[in-house]
Amino acid sequence: MTPDVIHRLVYLSTAVGVLRADELDRIWLRARAANAAAGVTGLMLFHQGVFLQVLEGPAAGVASLFERIRRDRRHANLTILESGPVEERAFANTPMTYISARNLSSGEKQALTDLHAAVTARPGLPALAGPGLSRFLAAFSLRTA
Repeated sequence: MTPDVIHRLVYLSTAVGVLRADELDRIWLRARAANAAAGVTGLMLFHQGVFLQVLEGPAAGVASLFERIRRDRRHANLTILESGPVEERAFANTPMTYISARNLSSGEKQALTDLHAAVTARPGLPALAGPGLSRFLAAFSLRTA
């Protein structure tokens, strides 16, 4: 893969224990700094103990950051929804956009809950990427542009 190719990785995970707002803010600030250093952009959502994160950038940077994320003991049940090259970044404007539960609409909360339920109901299946995930991410891409 050439360095100019943008790689996108989207995953869901569940928090281990209760994460307070200040802890989530610290996670976001560290993610933002690590992403900036690696040339990676993305999105992080959190609602009812569920994280959805999008990482976009050079494949090596995305892989390195995801390995660090995978080892983080504050969450479990990591499920990759999408991983592969994309033509352009959906979240190009910031190293990491964070949208907390209080800033999600009721429809966005329900969509994230439904996505998590679908993943939980079918563990071990390959990524649930496709038009539904693309539409879900596109809505946040427009919102953060």
